[in-house]
Amino acid sequence: MPSLSGDRSRHVAIDARPGHYLCFPDVRTVGGGRLLCVYRQSDKHVADRADLLFTVSDDLGRTWSSPQYLNAAVGHCPRVTHLEDGRILVIDDHSQCQFWSIDNARSFHRAPYTGAYMPLPDRVVPLSPGHFITTAHTHRGEQAMPKIRQAPSEQLVYASSNQGASWRPYSVLAYDPNLVLCEASMTRLPDGRLLALLRENSFVFEPMYFCISHDQGATWTDPKPTPVAGHRPTVGVTPSGRLLVTYRNVGPDGGTAAWMGTLDELDHDYEVHGLHPSPGNPLLTPEGLLIENDPGLSHAVRYALRPMSDPERARAELTAELLVAEAQEKACAIHFAGWWRFFPDRIMPPGKDTPPIPVEPGQPVRITLRYAPGQVEASVNGHAAGTYPADARAAETRAVIFGNAATQEQNGGRHLWKSVSLSISEPRYDREYSWRWAPSQGLPDAYVLARVLELANDRQANPGDYGYSGWDVLPDGRYFCAFHHGGGDLPGYEPGRSSHVRGAWFEDSDFTPTP
Repeated sequence: MPSLSGDRSRHVAIDARPGHYLCFPDVRTVGGGRLLCVYRQSDKHVADRADLLFTVSDDLGRTWSSPQYLNAAVGHCPRVTHLEDGRILVIDDHSQCQFWSIDNARSFHRAPYTGAYMPLPDRVVPLSPGHFITTAHTHRGEQAMPKIRQAPSEQLVYASSNQGASWRPYSVLAYDPNLVLCEASMTRLPDGRLLALLRENSFVFEPMYFCISHDQGATWTDPKPTPVAGHRPTVGVTPSGRLLVTYRNVGPDGGTAAWMGTLDELDHDYEVHGLHPSPGNPLLTPEGLLIENDPGLSHAVRYALRPMSDPERARAELTAELLVAEAQEKACAIHFAGWWRFFPDRIMPPGKDTPPIPVEPGQPVRITLRYAPGQVEASVNGHAAGTYPADARAAETRAVIFGNAATQEQNGGRHLWKSVSLSISEPRYDREYSWRWAPSQGLPDAYVLARVLELANDRQANPGDYGYSGWDVLPDGRYFCAFHHGGGDLPGYEPGRSSHVRGAWFEDSDFTPTP
């Protein structure tokens, strides 16, 4: 994918100080070309101490003022709105406060709000001078549901008729028992409709989902999948009328990313996401995709395909043709209701003490796996190879992956993938998904490589340590994005305890056009 990750001229440190976990920023342009960035200062990701800070830049983000306290001792995930009358509004959940500025972020007035508690509120959307809405999510109950590994989430719209002094639940934006839809970002489309883009939090490579409101947030369409997988999206409309979203990339190769396109292009089901950091590996040949790698993350190759959303009702079929020359224990595999591991002379189905399926060394293997709730039927080279149990209520059943079974260790090998296809029927969603890949089509993740702009890679960091972001348009037409970044490849990095706030400049021409 196009990447700005290694381009120092495109990046700036907004705040990086030892001893502090600096995270969850948002950024907006305010009067006079000034940039305002708000964020949390804490001791770690799951914080024992937290403050809200702000800093400003008067040179389009090149230099930043010393941080100042917006709220000491409490704060979480602030969002900024620049109102048409010039006022600046910052909203935060843990402090249950709004912070107002009438002097271009030189000073702020703290105003607690009453009414509903709104976890991770979005930027405020003014519907009229006195009527605001925002959106936030909550988890219902204490019991984790097996298919999502947590309590179900509900994304609500909240309304205020007194400019945010009090908030009330207004409408249900999205709820699905099989999807953890949360952290929505709303924007007004040029035709007046509202668009909400949501994180999906099952950690099985589900994409982001979107909903539309035709009536100012009172009702919403059912959630629909998008081509890209991300957390904490920030979506808006660019001067050209296209959508721009920045987000935490939760495909196999983590970092902060951006996608740009039309609403019609967003309304498109999942595209394959890949991990292949080593140049030249995999190698695309007329015979297939050759994965030849030493052990370790820097050589790993993995492709995440569309997962099943509801394994209690779904039907799915995956077919792959491959030739394995050599493989360590976790080198060559398909995840389809469990890990199927491939070696030159055998296939190891999922499950403890499951007998291997012998294959002829040096010859291609064609495997077809058919999922029905509770089982997977396997056939190898046209012959039935057994029926294997699959837990239809387990989140682990949902993900579909091929390449390395592990990305860190025991994943060295040499294997050639000649073709892969996947079809999923989801009766609950009235959805029929089909994907077929052959070498003539390019790399399996060609769409993401062409359409997603990587702002900063952070594949060696814990996913919680990067990727929350905000962006705005600069007066010169470029975009500026503020995001938190763990720096997993930096000396002294500690998972969950290392993060700083960075910024990146980018522009329309950085996005590769659709082939």
